[in-house]
Amino acid sequence: MKKYIIGILISFISTTSIAQKEFIIKSEIPSIKDGIVVGLMTAEDSENKEIAVDTVKNGKFTLRGKLDHPTLCTLTTNNLNLLGNDQDTGKIRWTYTTIFVSNTNMTFAATAYDSITNDAPIGRYFKITGGAPQADFNEYNLSGSKPLDWIKNHPHSVLSVKLANDLIKGGSGLRKLEIQNIANLISSVPDDPNRLSEFRRNCEFAKRTAVGEPILDLPLFDTKKTANRLINIIPKGRYTLIDFWASWCGICRSSIPDIKSVAKKHPNITIVGVSADSKYNQWINAIKKEKMEWKQYCLTIDGGKQLLEKYLITGVPFYIIVDPQGKIVRVPQYVSEIDDYFTQIDNKK
Repeated sequence: MKKYIIGILISFISTTSIAQKEFIIKSEIPSIKDGIVVGLMTAEDSENKEIAVDTVKNGKFTLRGKLDHPTLCTLTTNNLNLLGNDQDTGKIRWTYTTIFVSNTNMTFAATAYDSITNDAPIGRYFKITGGAPQADFNEYNLSGSKPLDWIKNHPHSVLSVKLANDLIKGGSGLRKLEIQNIANLISSVPDDPNRLSEFRRNCEFAKRTAVGEPILDLPLFDTKKTANRLINIIPKGRYTLIDFWASWCGICRSSIPDIKSVAKKHPNITIVGVSADSKYNQWINAIKKEKMEWKQYCLTIDGGKQLLEKYLITGVPFYIIVDPQGKIVRVPQYVSEIDDYFTQIDNKK
């Protein structure tokens, strides 16, 4: 009887140990030179984190680590160590390959190192395999499918949840019903239930910040450090452009002349600047240097966190156009879209 119980325990332990707890990415790339550095970093958020690194030895590399759930990453290689003091930039070679990593054995295979390109995650002469998420990622990129079509045909895929989440994030310009329709396409995702839970949560925020919905409130303060709320600074009866920016954001600063042009061309609209700065003096100095004549406010620390969470964005610049009734009517990606929208409004008058 004891031997029988021990046998069951050994069998149970063997079965439960099948589930791999880490990822192992090995190479099958002829002609890759020893000394080339290979790295893996996350690619799904604004803060890309390096999670594994190795140097090619005997023509091979191995990346090893652990992820909480399947994650889109970037696998990089570079030959900087091989160049030494050579300053010829033409000899520098970097590669960037997108890969959907899960805790399993994976292989990066290529006919030659030079066959790896930077403009695609899979090619005729190179391919990464291993795990269901990566298999789906390969198929998706080879098929040329549109995101919605892929999602409809693969309702249980980790990649489908990733694609659906991207569709509903800030700046999508979708309405509440359109967001709900996307949410309904995803039923269950056994390989990544945590990602599915996050997607469900994001859908609820996306519906609240969809086109046609009232603006969501955020805590902020003015240039005199007087506390206020976003909903209080948006005038009624006028179209309002909310420009979320920051003094340290190069794109934001370079867009200011274009916003000034919009203000001059469309004097009937209100422009409100809302900064994500954490340093008061830098914010004030930037306003003065750029000669931003429209009203300026700054998010509180909590307000900055809420902006990213409620509006599902990763950073600034971020624009919202609000109609005279205080509802979101457009979430432009570029200042040119803002000008086009208000030109259409002016032409209808």
